[in-house]
Amino acid sequence: MTAALHAEWIKLRSLRSTYLTMLCALALGTGLGFLDTTSVAHHWTTMSAQDRAAFDPVGNSFTGLAFAQLAFGVLGVLAISTEYGTGMIQTTLAATPRRGILYIAKAVVVGTVALLLGETFAFGTFLLGQAVLTTNHLDVSLTDPSVLRAVSSAGLYLWVVAMVGYGVGALLRHTAAGIAVMFGVIFLAWPAARAMETWSYLPDKLVLSNAADVLGQVHALAVKPRLPSLGLAYLDLLIYLVAALVLGAWRTNRDA
Repeated sequence: MTAALHAEWIKLRSLRSTYLTMLCALALGTGLGFLDTTSVAHHWTTMSAQDRAAFDPVGNSFTGLAFAQLAFGVLGVLAISTEYGTGMIQTTLAATPRRGILYIAKAVVVGTVALLLGETFAFGTFLLGQAVLTTNHLDVSLTDPSVLRAVSSAGLYLWVVAMVGYGVGALLRHTAAGIAVMFGVIFLAWPAARAMETWSYLPDKLVLSNAADVLGQVHALAVKPRLPSLGLAYLDLLIYLVAALVLGAWRTNRDA
């Protein structure tokens, strides 16, 4: 296992796509969050009372999370799908014939990197947003109620998306297909669930992006019928994580 972990770490940090996807996450996630909080700070005096009441200093900092999450999902997909695409998986299996160890080693390396980057992104974006909002005394501190939970949960959410991408990549073994599935899970599931609201709000409550809205904010948004409760939002993450990793493990034990 130690040798497998070392090998997977070398492969992940050797991929140019690792740095490109994280650069995209940083540029889109942090950049859009900065622009949104700057806009709020600039227009605060002219905003309506309703808009002021709905303002969430933590959630507004994470406006770019909707785009950064796709980069994390792509990171997870590429971590395993590129080996199948190039045929290098045969060499990997020759060096690590026990597929269970190979799958776990990749998951540990990808998960560790994604968790560190996700939490760094979340706390960095939050601090940048609060630095902008402090000019209008709209900022909050990590010691304020629910703020630390919301910020750390945003990083946790990005980690889950990366691991779901890893499981999808292992299941499909095709980069384009894996990215397409992640795009559907992240962006297309939301309008599909909205279309079913006439019959039930349950699909809305199971959409990952809706779970992210609840986890990354301080205000109690769950009063809206389409949003899950805080507990259900965490359960959503667990369901997606377990389902993707189990399916990926099942396919990994099949012929390469």
